[in-house]
Amino acid sequence: MSEDRFEELLSRLLDDKLSSDELAELIDLSKRSSGRQQELQSQLEAAELLAQSEDAIRKSGLFIAAVESRIDEDSFVSDIRSKLGSLNKGVTVLRKTSEAKANRTSRTWRWAIEAVAIVALSAALYLQQPDTEQEIAKITGVSGAQLWTFDGGTIFRDLSVGTALFGSTVEGLTPDSWVELEFLDGSVVTISGLSMLTFSDNGQKILHLKEGNFSGSVQPQPLEKPMLVHTRTATLEVLGTQFNVDANPFATTLNVSEGSVRAKRLSDGSTVDVPATYRVTAAPDREMTLVQMPDSVSRWQTQLSHGPDGAHGRWSPQTDQKKATLSTVPYTTEWGKIIYTAGFAVSRGDNPPVVLGADSTVRVRGFISSPHAVWFGVTVRHANGDFSGRFQTVQPAEHFTGNDEFEVVLQLYEFDLDPMLNHMKAELSDTPFDLIVESVWCHSLYDQVGLEIIEVELGPSTKEESDLAVARR
Repeated sequence: MSEDRFEELLSRLLDDKLSSDELAELIDLSKRSSGRQQELQSQLEAAELLAQSEDAIRKSGLFIAAVESRIDEDSFVSDIRSKLGSLNKGVTVLRKTSEAKANRTSRTWRWAIEAVAIVALSAALYLQQPDTEQEIAKITGVSGAQLWTFDGGTIFRDLSVGTALFGSTVEGLTPDSWVELEFLDGSVVTISGLSMLTFSDNGQKILHLKEGNFSGSVQPQPLEKPMLVHTRTATLEVLGTQFNVDANPFATTLNVSEGSVRAKRLSDGSTVDVPATYRVTAAPDREMTLVQMPDSVSRWQTQLSHGPDGAHGRWSPQTDQKKATLSTVPYTTEWGKIIYTAGFAVSRGDNPPVVLGADSTVRVRGFISSPHAVWFGVTVRHANGDFSGRFQTVQPAEHFTGNDEFEVVLQLYEFDLDPMLNHMKAELSDTPFDLIVESVWCHSLYDQVGLEIIEVELGPSTKEESDLAVARR
């Protein structure tokens, strides 16, 4: 809403229709965003240079101060000359703008100078603060649906390896999402699945994990400026270590693989230093007790009858006629295609990590309204939290009949690396075996086929399933 109002007021200023109250409002809106400050300066500078002679513009000390607060004067004038050259070649819109500005009253010019000068002062004050527009990290790995929000709300969806980041928020939008960031000092942090992380580094790394799964491999930090990771229930102080965090609105679970991390519970200020191979959960309703990181387990099963905790999709509770289900929900890819997906976080909170072997199976029960190919997959990571790959298999439409309950038993050895990750294949595992299962998911491509999940079970194959698998090989 404020963005629309800013554009409206800017247009009224350039058309000489702005009241003094509206000018004050325009300047106030500009102060709230460096992007708006730059846009207002650029619009006024270009408009007045087209309307007045270059010499007249140069006589204004306020105008020169405004320009010099942002860019080198010579390069700016050269740029305007270039634009004027384009104008003379027939840029109709700019010619009309020039003619309109030539008829402008001296009052409008004074307002323009006043506005630029005030914005220049705001920019100078802004520049005295830490530079939020300076690169502080870059993308070193990315997959799945994600976005980066920065500069007061600008959204960027096309993240790729090498993308420079200036802080603000990265977000994973689906269960199979994954984003890895590397700070300038070599510290690496990763979010995976449905996660949201806000980060900055103005001499000290400060991160806010609003939800989801986060892991870090952190280079040694200054003693007086540790990396701070804030969640809704805890603050973590990191001087240099490998760790993993799982956060939801009610609890934060910290697992430390190397080094030590200090955890502070927000509800009462209690602190505990968590050494390597230990974990702690910070929640208002339980003791902050150090626990040896549990051994892994090889079995896991959904509990949809208990609610949608850890699930991504549209949850429907159990009724007398139907069991609890999780239906797929749509998201639009960067290519404009819609994928209908549902998923479950597996190794999360203070539950033991789930690790599957070559003989493990993924058993899925559900409903589907019409026959359609369905993709099933798992996302896996190493014990230190590093992303290790996303593996999937597809079941063709003939395996499903419409409006009927289905059950598929998928052998883990049948899962292949997601082709979307082929560009980083050398850095990932060849198979999902003996790795921590972070999430399990399924989706249909482009069509809403009424896919609903009743239950997912991970575990070793039964003897009958093993015999069948051997026969199929």
